[in-house]
Amino acid sequence: MAGTNMLKLQLNTPVSFTRDMKVELTNQATGEKRKVTPYLDGSVVVPAIEAGNWRLQVQHPNLSFDVFDRPIKVLPDRPTFVPITIPQNIFENVPIEDVPDANLGPVQLHLDEATRVAEQQGNKKAGQPIYADDWNEMAVTVASVSKATRELTDLVAPRGHDHPEIAAKFDEVQRNLQRLVDSFGSSLAQLQRQMQQLALQRKVEAALDRTANVPPETRRLFEEAVGGLQEAWADSPATYSSQKRRVAGDLQAQLAEVLANETPDVRNAPEVKDLDEFTRAIAAERPVRTFEEEIQQQQRSVGKSSTGIVFDAFKTRSGR
Repeated sequence: MAGTNMLKLQLNTPVSFTRDMKVELTNQATGEKRKVTPYLDGSVVVPAIEAGNWRLQVQHPNLSFDVFDRPIKVLPDRPTFVPITIPQNIFENVPIEDVPDANLGPVQLHLDEATRVAEQQGNKKAGQPIYADDWNEMAVTVASVSKATRELTDLVAPRGHDHPEIAAKFDEVQRNLQRLVDSFGSSLAQLQRQMQQLALQRKVEAALDRTANVPPETRRLFEEAVGGLQEAWADSPATYSSQKRRVAGDLQAQLAEVLANETPDVRNAPEVKDLDEFTRAIAAERPVRTFEEEIQQQQRSVGKSSTGIVFDAFKTRSGR
């Protein structure tokens, strides 16, 4: 019968993959199977294994095929070391498996095996010699207990089951989402700014077209006021909202001067009232600091337009 020896394996996979790995050994002569779980550092220790030819298989629960499947030979006269090199690209886009936070089963199996070997060696009688194989087996058992204890500190340490790689991924996803939200919010706010500016320009044109005593210089003042707002379309929410209130206030003052010389019919014209209510609402807006606040504020100002912002923005003077 072939003698027994110790087999050491070493996986090259990172901890995030190694924690779910399973190693299965099959004796090609007897059919005996040995199943072990790697330590988090990828090392595997199989004590008291029969020398001879074995089939080595490594499985991962998220993959339907063996990530490693090779024949190996356990040497009869010394410990056998086998490096296991697994291509890293086979794990790309592998979904995260829902595993228990602290799986103590593998460590318990290692400790149970160590207990069994220690109890076998504990049956020595007085005067009975201790052979090299006995000493080596005890040394492996002590090392296995030490390694299992070390692994317990990672599984049930005060920091709990924190998985830093998952926490880092969540932080990355959160940052990406925040950047997406900020980018979308700024784009939407700037689009609404341009729509509101174009609608304001159309409202000014419609109101002035109903008047009878507006000189070209006054029209130019209205156009310059609206044009100043258009130049600030890419500014920060705080800067733009301040500029918008100032422009609305200027338009209110200029409109009051124009209407002072007009008839009641002109002052009561729908186009004139619409411009007056719209600029009055903008001038009374509160300062904002974020794009989110600005979008909400712009939505409220839409309700102050009798015909609607979009309709006014795309309305031509000839299509009134």
